[in-house]
Amino acid sequence: MPKISHILAPLTLFIAACGASPDTARAAQDESGTPPQAATAMPDPAAQTNVDDSAPLRATPPPPGPNLPLPDENGITTINWDHLLPEGEMERIQELYNLASSMTEMDHLGGPMTQIGTFNVQEGLIGRTVRMPGYILPLDLQPGGDITEFLLVPYFGACVHTPPPPPNQIVYVTSAEPIRVERLWSAVWVTGQLTADQHMNDMGDAAYTIELIETEPYRR
Repeated sequence: MPKISHILAPLTLFIAACGASPDTARAAQDESGTPPQAATAMPDPAAQTNVDDSAPLRATPPPPGPNLPLPDENGITTINWDHLLPEGEMERIQELYNLASSMTEMDHLGGPMTQIGTFNVQEGLIGRTVRMPGYILPLDLQPGGDITEFLLVPYFGACVHTPPPPPNQIVYVTSAEPIRVERLWSAVWVTGQLTADQHMNDMGDAAYTIELIETEPYRR
């Protein structure tokens, strides 16, 4: 059974902190998807500080031109979050946040935040076996701490209260065999086949799905 080592904190504290609500609004999208709904302002970066400062997980604008890494000798492509964004997507997301900021104020009272972004995907990665870093947000916690499905997110604590990252910055991961989560504060490497299957969830909709092969602690 795959296992993520090192115990840091009880799972119940993390899940309570994320407090999913069934009334969570869906992702505000551009004209390529459904119409935007009432949205929130761009989140304060200071509120989304990575617990693991050595984990370079946030997306940054990719350089112009072809920028997708090549598979290694085992057919595995190591990627980061910026690789999930198609060309021009960073600017598109910023425009959506600016639009949302002009419509409403950030909810500072702990209520559910609206997810902003699109389901646009990087077609060049679809079907590849990828290896990427992230933090685990369990969806089906079982007795003993085992899970078979979770959201992979780019920073710790990404959930409806922060607000969630854009859909194309969340990956839904499903595993045929249960894995045991023992250190939610720590980043992990996730390896599996990447698809464009969407997953809708009150914790945050995902534009990508990974069929899990293995997890391992994050190291450079």
